[in-house]
Amino acid sequence: MSTQVISVANKLQRIRDSYIKQLPTQLETLRKAYDDLCQGPLESEGLEDLHRRIHTIKGASASFGLSGVSAAAATGEHLAKEAMEAEELPKDWHYRMSECLKAIDAEASKITSSQDVDLNTLELVAATESSKGKETKVVYLCEDDSFQRLTMATQIGCFGFEVVSFADLEQFSQAVQNSPPAAIVMDLVFPDRPVGGAEAIQKLRSGQDFTIPTIFISSHDELPFRLAAARAGSDAYFVKPVNLTILCSTLSVLTSTEQPEPYRVMIVDDDPHLTELYATILTSAGMVTRTLNDPLLAMPLLIEFKPDLILSDMNMPGCNGIELARAIRQIDAYSGIPIVFLSSETDSDLPFHAMRVGGDEFLSKPIKADHLISAVSARAGRMKTIRLSMIQDSMTGLLNHTNFRERLGQAIAETRNSKEKLCFAMIDLDGFKQINDSHGHPTGDRVLIAMARFLQQRCRKTDIIGRYGSNEFGVILPDCDIATARSLLDQLRESFAAIRFPAGGDAFSATFSCGIAELSPQGSAEDLYKSVDDALSEAKNGWPQ
Repeated sequence: MSTQVISVANKLQRIRDSYIKQLPTQLETLRKAYDDLCQGPLESEGLEDLHRRIHTIKGASASFGLSGVSAAAATGEHLAKEAMEAEELPKDWHYRMSECLKAIDAEASKITSSQDVDLNTLELVAATESSKGKETKVVYLCEDDSFQRLTMATQIGCFGFEVVSFADLEQFSQAVQNSPPAAIVMDLVFPDRPVGGAEAIQKLRSGQDFTIPTIFISSHDELPFRLAAARAGSDAYFVKPVNLTILCSTLSVLTSTEQPEPYRVMIVDDDPHLTELYATILTSAGMVTRTLNDPLLAMPLLIEFKPDLILSDMNMPGCNGIELARAIRQIDAYSGIPIVFLSSETDSDLPFHAMRVGGDEFLSKPIKADHLISAVSARAGRMKTIRLSMIQDSMTGLLNHTNFRERLGQAIAETRNSKEKLCFAMIDLDGFKQINDSHGHPTGDRVLIAMARFLQQRCRKTDIIGRYGSNEFGVILPDCDIATARSLLDQLRESFAAIRFPAGGDAFSATFSCGIAELSPQGSAEDLYKSVDDALSEAKNGWPQ
C-alpha cells in the first residue's frame, strides 16, 4: 500500500484521538447549557437542547469505546427526559443532574488525550481509499455527528463499499435524486428533528418509485422511534453503538445482485404434448426443464441433468409412475429428491398409495398453470434448501470443508486445461481461542460470521471461498498469479484488522494470518496444500501462541 495512504487501522485510531481531544469543549458547552437552564424557569426548549447534547455524547462516546463516559451520559439523558415529561420536577432533580455532569467530567478526565488531527483531511483520505479492480457498491451515509460519521464510513469501507457521507438532510436528499446509491444508512435523529431521518426518507418515497434499501441507526430503542423508521420503509434498524459487522453483513444481503439459480425440473410423461405444455408453463416461471417421454430412459437424464424435482405422470407404458418412484428411491443419491405425480385417475386411494412409495405430492389433471407452478416451486425450493445445507457450512453459509476441497480439485483441473494460473490462500484468525476465552463463544461466532461476510464482499466474484476449519478459511483464486494474490490478501488483512467488534461495554479488533501458494505447472493438489500450509505456518510464527 502506498505510503501516501494512511492505513485504515491508524486512521480509526486518529479519529478516536481527535474525538477525545475535542471532548472537553463539548462538555463545556453541555455544562453551559445546564447553567443557562438554571438561570430561569425550566422551559421545554432548554430541556430539549440539554437532552440532545447529552444524547450526542452518550452515543458518540460509546462508539469510540469510552464506556465510562457513555454510561454516565446515559444517566443524564434519562434525567433530561424525566424533566421533559414531568409536570413538576422532583426536588432533588437539579442535585442529581449536577452530580451526573460531574460524573461525566470525571470519566472524561480518566481518558488520555493525544494529538489533534484535521478532520477534513481524514475524510479526504477515507474517501480516496483505493478499491481498484473491484466492483464497488455505493452507500450513502447520513449522520450529523462528524466523528461518528467518519468512523462508520471508514468501517463500512473496510467491507468493500464506497461510502459517500452527508451531515445535512437536504444535501443528502438532493444527492439521492441526482444519483441513487445501492443502499442508504440513515441516522434517525437530527438537531431539532426527533425523527428527521425518517421524514427525509418518506419525502423521497412519496410520489416516486423508491426501492433503495435503507438502514436506520439511532440511540433510541423505544417503539415510537422504531415505528417511525418502519413507516418510512426501513429494511433494518440498529441501535447505537452500532455493531458495524452485523450492519455490513446486512448491507451485503440488501445490495446483493446475485440471482438465485433457477429450479431444475425433470418432466416424465408418455404424451409429448403434455410434457411440452408443462415445460412451457414452468419455463415461463423461470425454471429450467428437461422432458422425457419414455420412463425407461429416466436414469441417464437423472444423472446428467441433476434435477431439483421430478414431475411424473402416473400411468405410462412400460413403467408407471409408482414403479419409477420406487426404483429412484432405492438409489441413495436420489432418495430425497421430490417426486410430484400428475394423473387424471379418479381412484381416491391412488394418492395415498403414491405417497407410500415415496411420492411427495399428487396433482390431478387437468391442472391450472398457477397451481402447477406453486406446487413445483414449493417442493423444489425445499429440496434446494436441503442441498445447500449439505454443501454449506451451517454458521457462515460458505462452502464446507469437503465441498471446498472438491471445488479446489475442479479448479486445478480447469487450470490445467486453460493453461492459466491458480492461487490458493489459507486464512487463520489469530488468537481465536483468546477471543472465545475473553469475550465468550457467541462473540467468537460473530467474528467468524463477520470474516465470512468480509471475504464474500471483498474478494473477486470469480474467487471461491470456504470455511476450512474451526477458525480457518480458504480462498481459491482462479486466473491469478502469486503477486496479485499477495496484494489482494494483504489489503484484506489490513482492512479486517481495522474492524471493531463490540464486547460488553468495550470493543476489540481481530487479525488474521495468511498463507498463499501458486499452483506449479506439474504440481498436484497435495503439493499445493503443503505449500499453503508451510506459508501459513511461516506467517503465524510472529504471532504469540
